[in-house]
Amino acid sequence: MKKFFTVFVVILVVFAGFYTVEPVHAATSKTKYVTASTLNVRSGPSTKYKVMTTIKKNQAVKVTQTKGAWDKVSVGSKTGWASNQYLTTKKPAARTTTAVTSPKLMYITADVLNVRSGPSTSYKGVTTGKRNQSVKVTQTKGSWVKVIIGTKTGWVSAKYLTTKKPAAPKNLAVGLKTVGSNQQLILVTSDGYNTSSADIRTFEKNSQGKWVPVLTTTGHIGKYGFATASSMREGGKRAPTGKYSIGTAFGRKGNPGTKLPFRKITTDDVWVDDPKSTLYNTWQSRTETQGEWKSAENMNISAYTYGFVINYNTKRIPYKGSAIFFHIGSGYTLGCTATSESNVVKILKWLDPKKNPVIIQTPIQELNKY
Repeated sequence: MKKFFTVFVVILVVFAGFYTVEPVHAATSKTKYVTASTLNVRSGPSTKYKVMTTIKKNQAVKVTQTKGAWDKVSVGSKTGWASNQYLTTKKPAARTTTAVTSPKLMYITADVLNVRSGPSTSYKGVTTGKRNQSVKVTQTKGSWVKVIIGTKTGWVSAKYLTTKKPAAPKNLAVGLKTVGSNQQLILVTSDGYNTSSADIRTFEKNSQGKWVPVLTTTGHIGKYGFATASSMREGGKRAPTGKYSIGTAFGRKGNPGTKLPFRKITTDDVWVDDPKSTLYNTWQSRTETQGEWKSAENMNISAYTYGFVINYNTKRIPYKGSAIFFHIGSGYTLGCTATSESNVVKILKWLDPKKNPVIIQTPIQELNKY
């Protein structure tokens, strides 16, 4: 029996030599900080266990136990295991926030820049800024700066700002060859054919015959952008390129102060868009002409609260497009040009038929045609 016991002990000792049990150390609660950009917290001390949650760089966790290369951590209301090669006891340096003594003027370099409620992309947007727009910088925090933009205050990434003042925009009316007899010009340009976004500029000749910028703003054209004269079609949802005279001003309210001929819209007013009708591309009374067309656009809509007719397809060629207006709108149109109500009213008040006003619509790359 003694001999058997001795043999058993020897076997047990030999067996133990083949297997080492990984030690588990209970730790007094210790604070560590994450060094990885994102660290998985798992239900057990290896990668085969499922991920319970994730923690971010520099986030503090409480370590309560260590098992080899893994630490048991408390994260908020959850407890799990994280690889301790991505944890350190060294506290990360605090992000410094520097108040700017006096607001510094900077300029946006991105086409569109989000202004957020806090200094990271996780904060919601407050507003947006555009290329070359100026902002006042009042505070910095890491790679983010707090800015005043218009009437809003928020945070933007500093990499999209510069202290270099942008060059003054080029006067696009200078050098145009087809406007010698005109004293007022509306220029609607886009970046290519397939966009509904447009820039709207107005110009007026001074006493020396030089074009002077009056208004610069943004607007919208047809849903699918511009169309050339040859490709323009009824229902194509594109705006026509070309140079056109200005027609009748209109509105659902009284004359806002325009010198153009003004027509008040009533519930009876329609614009005939039936290419087979002899009244195609004309403004008509619904009750007086109803049997003479199969389709017509209702004029009594909010977009036409104020606007004017662009004299497109005045020869009324069937299927070449109808009802092309300059009117109120905040998004793409079905072929017209649109901008805010305040801009439409400003332009209506400014237009003077004695100055032979015209509108040119074109992708900016083809402006040299005019």
